[in-house]
Amino acid sequence: MKKIVSALLSFLFIFSLCVPVRAEETPDGVRTIRVGLVKPVGQQNDFAYQMLASYLCGYLDEVSKQTHWQYSYVTGSYRECRERLLRGELDFVAPVQSGQAAGDGTVMTGVPCCTLLHLYRRGDEPRRPMTPETVNGAVIGFLENEENRTALSYYLEKNGWQVELRAFQDPSVMLAALYNREINAVCDDGSHVTDDERHVVSFAVVSAKLMTTPDKAALSEELTGALLAIDTLNPGFVTNLKAEYIDRALQTIVHPTETERQFIENIEELRVVFLPNFAPLYDVKGKLEDSEGLYIDFLKLLSNISGMHFSLLRAASEEEVWQMLDDGRADLAFVAYQNGRAPMKMRFTGDFRKEEYSVVRRRDGAVEKGGKGVVAVPSGFPGAAQVIGQRRRWRTRTFATVDECLDAVATGAYEAAVIPSIYLRRENSLVLRSDLEEVNGEEVLVPLSLAISPRQPQILQSVLDTEILRMNKVELARLAQENATPHFSLEYLLHRYPLQMALLLCLLIAGVAATVFSLYRSRLQKKQNQVLQQKNRELEAALANVEAMRISRDGYKLDSETDKLTAAFNKAGFEYRAREQLSTLSGKGAALYIIDLDHFKEANDTYGHQCGDEILQNFAKALKFVFRQSDCVGRFGGDEFMVLIEGALTREVVGRKAMHILEAARTLGVEGKDIHVTASVGISIMPEHGTVYDELFKVADKALYRVKSEGRDGYSIASEDVVR
Repeated sequence: MKKIVSALLSFLFIFSLCVPVRAEETPDGVRTIRVGLVKPVGQQNDFAYQMLASYLCGYLDEVSKQTHWQYSYVTGSYRECRERLLRGELDFVAPVQSGQAAGDGTVMTGVPCCTLLHLYRRGDEPRRPMTPETVNGAVIGFLENEENRTALSYYLEKNGWQVELRAFQDPSVMLAALYNREINAVCDDGSHVTDDERHVVSFAVVSAKLMTTPDKAALSEELTGALLAIDTLNPGFVTNLKAEYIDRALQTIVHPTETERQFIENIEELRVVFLPNFAPLYDVKGKLEDSEGLYIDFLKLLSNISGMHFSLLRAASEEEVWQMLDDGRADLAFVAYQNGRAPMKMRFTGDFRKEEYSVVRRRDGAVEKGGKGVVAVPSGFPGAAQVIGQRRRWRTRTFATVDECLDAVATGAYEAAVIPSIYLRRENSLVLRSDLEEVNGEEVLVPLSLAISPRQPQILQSVLDTEILRMNKVELARLAQENATPHFSLEYLLHRYPLQMALLLCLLIAGVAATVFSLYRSRLQKKQNQVLQQKNRELEAALANVEAMRISRDGYKLDSETDKLTAAFNKAGFEYRAREQLSTLSGKGAALYIIDLDHFKEANDTYGHQCGDEILQNFAKALKFVFRQSDCVGRFGGDEFMVLIEGALTREVVGRKAMHILEAARTLGVEGKDIHVTASVGISIMPEHGTVYDELFKVADKALYRVKSEGRDGYSIASEDVVR
């Protein structure tokens, strides 16, 4: 059954590619750019491809701020997108790797765009795991590209595979060599293989290009100008976009090798050494599970995803940290790496976090002679003071605690203090220090990594880098936010601010005395106010009864108009609201959507009514996300929904909303179920197709019938062609 449904969906998808995508000019002269998004055949890590596509689309959205472009996206195989590009039906195709395989297209540089690399075998080969024993001596072909060669070589070396690499210029020649058994596997981004090859593993994210044609030279120049503007005006945009999408794609393909798994299974508990406690970053209390702080949470998360175990040690100074790593008394330490200063015989992981340090100065700016040009930095991470000094060309002095740093600045002994921002937020260190201020715009980012003892084998570095890359960045951000929550307790305040708390206690006593006096006066006036208070209570009770009746009436009316399953309007409620809304438009625009979920009955019959109910609930939520809160959304019955929107609507705006509905239906899912649901949408527009509800309903219903009769999974505006 699944194969039949998959074949049917593939046919519908290919049929949709036969409908030309035409560039449009809106009434305001805004151009619609037609972009083909390449999706390889098969099911090679769909989530990662969604992240890479979102990365490109996010960047193009930023470009549109400079060019005022709008976009229409078409998803298809590389061959299909390339043919449509050459026929003039598309303006750009991505992601595409440069080389002879690009053919007649023009490959553009400068647009951040990425693709996945995979290994494929012949489809007729038996399934067996790829291990050093099974692949050693094999020949792997790849399309000649320096980045492909580098990524493939690194992956092979990391897994310990001894194979021969053979470069090809033409993908058809490479596949022919695979089926002639001249090579055993091929490395490709999925653009050139077919359903006859079997996907083995996705192993790397590599850069790709945007492809266009020579006749789009003016469009390409406009795009290049927008890229330069983004690099100049928003230089951090690409970095943030990469962290949001590329890192999430990497998490799905990065896994420990077989050798690394065996190492993790056999490794003993790793000892992590810390300097004296520095809450909220780390507060060591013996065992890992009893300790607290952001980097303690980091170790707990690392332990959960990798299976490694950690114990915690303490050192009195930075020098002792390095010495304990050097002589093997400790295995790991959180450090700020600085080339040339840190002991070079140590190994270091990649940066797992960039800790933000804030600059704190006196409000009056006065600095004594002895402190000019010197900043105070608290101890916490070996190397942090050196990194801060090197990046800002400051001379630094390390103090044991943050309070010592702030006191040194408050007395004018030092020009400024550089303190972890998370500490200032958590401890509210400047709340009662009115003479100090945090200087906005002068923050310093200190990259942190794990230093590894030279007594540990080199493979530990690779294992830690892999596991750090696999960590959920959203979870790390949540932990950082959680540990930055301001910390208040009576014990903390008495210990930290004794004089201020004594003053506050005096104020509280004065407040209690004032309250007692006020209560005494209140009792004297109580008898005089009894009658007035009684009348007020009676009036309030009467008003409360009236309000309760109104709430009960409105609640009953709303309940009768609401679909119990989806919380959308039911049929009666939707018709009532729609008729009422249309009667008040006075010639303004409106659009009526009738939506039918395709293949819902099959999902309902296969997985049961509970699954069907979840599909309907999720689709109703998706509709409310697609449309505005003021739009009218209802369930007409079964798997049929309706939406009424109003405003100055063009066909393009109405069509875009319909495309969002189709995409929402295609991405519907229920946990643990293989759900394939699409939507058919019929649309009528006011006043073109009618001015009252019955007229609009009849036209939209006919349009829906046309969509369903022509293969479903699309929309039609009245008598126009079906769009998918």
